[in-house]
Amino acid sequence: MGWEKALVLLPGLVVGLTVHEAAHAITAKWLGDDTAERMGRISLNPLRHLSPLGTVALFVLGFGWGKPVVVNINNFKKPKLYYLLSSLAGPASNVVLCVVALGILYLRPWFIVEFVCMSIFFINAILAVINLLPVPPLDGSKIWPCIIPGMKPTVSPKWTRVWMVVLLVALFTGVLGKIIGPVLGFLGALLPAGV
Repeated sequence: MGWEKALVLLPGLVVGLTVHEAAHAITAKWLGDDTAERMGRISLNPLRHLSPLGTVALFVLGFGWGKPVVVNINNFKKPKLYYLLSSLAGPASNVVLCVVALGILYLRPWFIVEFVCMSIFFINAILAVINLLPVPPLDGSKIWPCIIPGMKPTVSPKWTRVWMVVLLVALFTGVLGKIIGPVLGFLGALLPAGV
């Protein structure tokens, strides 16, 4: 991936991942688990949430990630429900950022603000959609087992590493592109004319 394209994606990724991970942390805290708070993750400081490897991957692969927030399901009074809510908080925050960025774009802001909002709009939509996939370590791997009866909402680290490889293969073979493509088409239709 070219540096120019990576720099276009960077504002959206920094804002999106920071808010996404902070949303997980603060929701878990509200629901009774202070693990993330003790690790300093209730913060809007990007340095607390960005993964060095994930950030470098953005420039090399066109695909980046942040440091996952640790949530201890055993600290919740209603484990499955509260784990579901804390897991949904990340993608939900990305949807909110999308809506806010789109609203600002309709105000026809200065071109620098427009550039940043476009990046935030598209990247956060992608983050929201991708994180609903039922693949570890994505949020969907925690969300769907909380909804589907009989499934365990936690996955062993060993399987998480295996699924990370599967995700990368899906990225390079274009499988993820087939999921993201229609989403980008839909989003493009929402933009104000002339943007």
